[in-house]
Amino acid sequence: MNHTEKRFRRKNSRILLIIIIMILLLLGGVLLIRYQAHHQIGGLSRKPVISLKGDSTLRLYPGEKFSEPGVTAKDYRKKDISSHIQTDLDQSSFRKDGTLWKAYSGTITYTLKDYGNRVKKTRKVRTAYRKPDQSSPSYGHGIAVCMFHNIYDANNPPEDLNPNYMSTEELSAILQYLIDADYYFPSWQELRDYIDGKIDLPVKSVVLTFDDCAKDFQKYGIPVLEKYDITATSFVICAKNGKEVLQKYGDAKHINFQSHSYNMHRPGGTIGHGGVFTALSQEEGVADLKKSIDMLGSGEAFAYPFGDYTDTCEAAVKEAGFLCAFTTEYGKVHPGDDPYLLPRIRVNGGCTPEEFARDISDGQEPTEQQTEQ
Repeated sequence: MNHTEKRFRRKNSRILLIIIIMILLLLGGVLLIRYQAHHQIGGLSRKPVISLKGDSTLRLYPGEKFSEPGVTAKDYRKKDISSHIQTDLDQSSFRKDGTLWKAYSGTITYTLKDYGNRVKKTRKVRTAYRKPDQSSPSYGHGIAVCMFHNIYDANNPPEDLNPNYMSTEELSAILQYLIDADYYFPSWQELRDYIDGKIDLPVKSVVLTFDDCAKDFQKYGIPVLEKYDITATSFVICAKNGKEVLQKYGDAKHINFQSHSYNMHRPGGTIGHGGVFTALSQEEGVADLKKSIDMLGSGEAFAYPFGDYTDTCEAAVKEAGFLCAFTTEYGKVHPGDDPYLLPRIRVNGGCTPEEFARDISDGQEPTEQQTEQ
């Protein structure tokens, strides 16, 4: 092949390459035009549009049933495609029938895909509260804060069985009653706001507490709470089992750990049951309480060890920063009560759902005759 033929072939190759490039550019342009035409008609986007019915923030009162206000969607042709919307809402604060059983602050997310376009719309959901109305028959009805202790396997009762021990069957029956009766479970902040007269709470409101966080409660009580999807508080003696409890159950969503002191659930005083807290200075008490708060990562509620307290003890609890504190005195919590000397309803083993319903309703300590029935 001579020099002239080589030059001719190189020239033809360049021309062919240019032609191929031009064809590819042309095809790319055609595809781009078709893509734009597919996603845009007359300058209007093909993205579907989601529209909320009602307000962008939905407010639910404690114990109220959730009802979806509604949402619609239309495609670029104005055709209704509402049935294609996917709705996502955290259901953890709602019963199966939609009843709000504990405080909630979240978001409903509506998602829709159409012609390759994905759009979202959100609606806030917040717990709302009614203001106290002294003219209402339910005003000052009181909230039962229930005090439980040990839980045991009904098929394997402990040898030292005493009134502090409740079987898993008895606890299950009580929790089922609360669900069937549509009870609301206030947070500690809600209870404090109720005491301070800032909000009203449903007549059917109850707080469940378990003192000491003993091993039997951990083993048998927490699983029952999980089964019935009910949140409760356990007052922990931090020096005794705080680290162990947090390691095992720190992420559990059905149990809230609060302070039963760091290391004051022991003898050493001369008041009441002889708890050492009553013999300590305010400074010593505050140091212990703050140590328990640091360990638990929370300082909303406190239970006096053995139920013993003095003015100095109460001052220490206030200084430590708790929202409220509980004795072992019997009764319901009412607006205007001292938030640091609150009573509770003791629930002993053998208590039936009927007896429990009576006790948390009237807030009166059972008579000896009622106890024997």
